[in-house]
Amino acid sequence: MTATLRTLLTLAWRTDRRAFLALVAFLALGAVSQGLVGVFLRALTDTATAGHGVQASLWGLAAGAALATGVALGRAELALMEELAERMGLSVQEEILTLTSGVPTIEHLERPAYLDKLATLRDESRQLYFAVWALALVAEHAVQIGLGVVLIAAVHPLVTLLLGGAVLPSLLVRGRAARHVDAATEGTAETARLEQHLSESVTTPRTAKEIRLSRAAPALEAMAAQRWEEVSAGLSRARVRAALLTFAGSGTFLAGYVSALGCTAWLAAQGRATAGDVVLVATVGVQFVTQASRLAFHVGSVAAGLRAAARLTWLRAYARTHDSALAESGDDAPRARARAATRSHGRDHGRERGRERGRERAAGGVEPPESFAQGITLRNVSFTYPGTTLPVLRGIDLSLPAGATVALVGSHRSGKTTLAKLLCGLYQPSGGEILLDGVPLRDMPAVRWRRRISAVFQDWVPFELTAAETVGIGDLPRMDDRAAVKQALERAGATEVVAGLPRGPDTELGDSFEGGVKLSGGQWQRLALARASMREEPLLLVLDEPTASLDAPAESAVFARYAQAARRHRAAITLLITHRFPTVRMADLIVVLDGGRIVEQGGHGELMARAGVYAELHAIQRAAADG
Repeated sequence: MTATLRTLLTLAWRTDRRAFLALVAFLALGAVSQGLVGVFLRALTDTATAGHGVQASLWGLAAGAALATGVALGRAELALMEELAERMGLSVQEEILTLTSGVPTIEHLERPAYLDKLATLRDESRQLYFAVWALALVAEHAVQIGLGVVLIAAVHPLVTLLLGGAVLPSLLVRGRAARHVDAATEGTAETARLEQHLSESVTTPRTAKEIRLSRAAPALEAMAAQRWEEVSAGLSRARVRAALLTFAGSGTFLAGYVSALGCTAWLAAQGRATAGDVVLVATVGVQFVTQASRLAFHVGSVAAGLRAAARLTWLRAYARTHDSALAESGDDAPRARARAATRSHGRDHGRERGRERGRERAAGGVEPPESFAQGITLRNVSFTYPGTTLPVLRGIDLSLPAGATVALVGSHRSGKTTLAKLLCGLYQPSGGEILLDGVPLRDMPAVRWRRRISAVFQDWVPFELTAAETVGIGDLPRMDDRAAVKQALERAGATEVVAGLPRGPDTELGDSFEGGVKLSGGQWQRLALARASMREEPLLLVLDEPTASLDAPAESAVFARYAQAARRHRAAITLLITHRFPTVRMADLIVVLDGGRIVEQGGHGELMARAGVYAELHAIQRAAADG
């Protein structure tokens, strides 16, 4: 509770200290001015009934001024808080993106429990910054109620008991009502994510072709509607229960207010209270009704904000545990952030690199080798995906020699891509270890190893930036270096793709934005290959089915260029994953995976002579090509 409250207040303080202090001052003055209204009205009533007209008029002016001051301060609070909330919102959303993308591994993105928490946090992020305002208003209303209690205590202790005692049950009931709604929101998070996925499948261009041809849109829409009804039903039941509890709390408070007012009237009839006391209790009681209702509402907002702050604290702890402080941000940044990085690169890159080196020194760890002397060794490596029990890789013992071009082959789901991701540090092995020249990869900060890797996977990303940015983002320090981009295009054989665009490297890509140029799958793949070529001498180059949209001759030509580059840079390792055997045969080492295990390894001629799994797969593909 204390930690989450501190998180909430720290967010507001860091966003704008002066605005935060001004808000606190306005709220304190507003609480005092509202409390004075009842005092002035009591004095007005007593002086008027005593026949002192001038004094009554002055007290009336004072009461009006106090009321007007409270209204003016309330409007100032609203304007100030809206500004503060908007700025806090941007800060919170950016932090969520940074923390989520900053975790070096990606296995957390495949955990439903993590995704549910993240979806809930994103939905509740607005509550974080409005909760600061709500917290301030809770304090204001608490002060107002406290002042009111002091005032009516001077009338009679029983009146205080009747009014003050009615506030607590109302608050408790409203807090329980808020917890009902929060539990329902978290409980339906997974169903809500599924509904969103189904809805986006119908409306996303990437899936539209298949959905239109299969005429699956009505079925998917029906599934989405069913999920939405399930979410709505769960939330509606929780809201009905919350409304009933709130009604009960309000009834309890109103009963206390009526009893207090009746008690004061009886005291006045007995000569033990004045007419001004009756007005005071009536005024303070009405304020109590309003203040207690608002207090309960804002307590609910604060509680929701604290729950969101707790989730943000959890995300921070999760990211910190997984060494997020060393992860480079920006690889999957949105379009606007990529633009900002490009514009400010020359000005800010040196400063950011300095901060990054400082974080690395603080984190410790070992450096990757400048060049491989031996290569990469896997010892009894196994891996099981989070949330599953079936191992994808089992007992992998493998040596990838320095300077070698290694091909991974095998049937679908044999573990080829998983093995490549382990080598890139995107997953941590469930068992065994990976060594770089004898040094455990787990002892090396991920950001340092990532700088020495280039990769393009079969699910390459079509970054909808300019053509130059789409390629240059493969090496952020040189993102705006047009000479480096040009060389990367040449190495990937993608020069013609950019040359054929209307504005060359400055052409906007993709059809999601006006003026963007739509590319074919093969063109996107060539740009992805060029992006992987931005780093000139990586220690590890991973090519995971990156040419599936190219024909066989084009693929062979691409891989031949990379194989030649690997032989020139003898300290590097090139890892090829492809199902086309004419390409595979150019590798120095071929590793055959089956069922998560290595069943064969060697050169093309050696494996063909064994007449084992590799030879069988080769024969099947050749027969299919001849047929």
